[in-house]
Amino acid sequence: MFRQDPLNTILALGSGFTPTAVRVTATLRLPDLVEQGHRTAAALAAETGTDEQSLGRVLHYVSLLGLFEETHDAESRQRTYELTDVGRVLLGDHPSNLRRWLDYEDPSRPMEARFEPAVGRLMDAVRTGLPVYEQAHGRPFWKDLEANPDIEKSFNAGIARIAGRLVPELARIYDWASVGHVVDVGGGNGSLLLKLLTEYPALRGTLLELPSVIDEAAGVTAPVSDRCELVAGSFFEPIPAGGDVYLIANTLHNWSDRDAARILGRCSAALAPGGRVVVVERLLDSGKDPVMASYADLLMLVLLGGRERSMDDLRDLGAGVGLTLTDSRKFELPGHWLVEYTKEETR
Repeated sequence: MFRQDPLNTILALGSGFTPTAVRVTATLRLPDLVEQGHRTAAALAAETGTDEQSLGRVLHYVSLLGLFEETHDAESRQRTYELTDVGRVLLGDHPSNLRRWLDYEDPSRPMEARFEPAVGRLMDAVRTGLPVYEQAHGRPFWKDLEANPDIEKSFNAGIARIAGRLVPELARIYDWASVGHVVDVGGGNGSLLLKLLTEYPALRGTLLELPSVIDEAAGVTAPVSDRCELVAGSFFEPIPAGGDVYLIANTLHNWSDRDAARILGRCSAALAPGGRVVVVERLLDSGKDPVMASYADLLMLVLLGGRERSMDDLRDLGAGVGLTLTDSRKFELPGHWLVEYTKEETR
């Protein structure tokens, strides 16, 4: 493992070869191959169709990073490789799905690939405090999605994957049986709402999304169309009134404090008496998975000018629009929390 002394640590962390070598490892599926018993550079090169000597250099480097344990056999003069706990994270069946996320050649990650030129402009974002996605691609993030249907589809598929991981817990940790009507605010293609309505047959739902997403959402929510209304619109404008719960899942972090407060304010204005706003977000101060939370925070900076927030940040945002944070519940999914607001009574 490279964390042996300050010099080697900084060299490994600062070198552009570190993320590149890790991604080569993921793209070639080397951890899976080692797990299957291909434990020398020669065997791995034969399986991957790569140059043995060059692949051996990469294997040595990522072993120093901690992905493999490298052993040198003096008699055969070969190096052999065993997976470490770190390397196991890149197995194809690991629940984190990080191998796919890092794979240069995976066709399911056009959105992730689209992020990378903006990430490379972090210095500009730090200097200005503004998003740099437009500098990288010629259009702001949301306009770029509209102009590139394949990228937008990939983005919505990513939201759907997150929803698939969130919903079982979301359905379990909150009292949806007491809710008659939920409004999913900025709910993507409706995957999350579909799962909630399927789990709770007495629940009615409304999906508020941009017109460009509504057609796809109609197909996704077709199995519950008798209880699901689709509304094309913006959450910066007045939104459908009278819901018991306004659900905002993985959305506020896309926006600056000013715009996030505007979204919460629209929900507050639409609340029925006794209604609630439920926010699902990754929290910076969750205490679990801190690197992923901080990574997401920087990603929001360069893409959108948004941010990940702490519990105190969310409390303050709500208070600014007349909402009181009344409950919070932690997901098993690393870093994610459910935060509930109720509307302050006017006097």
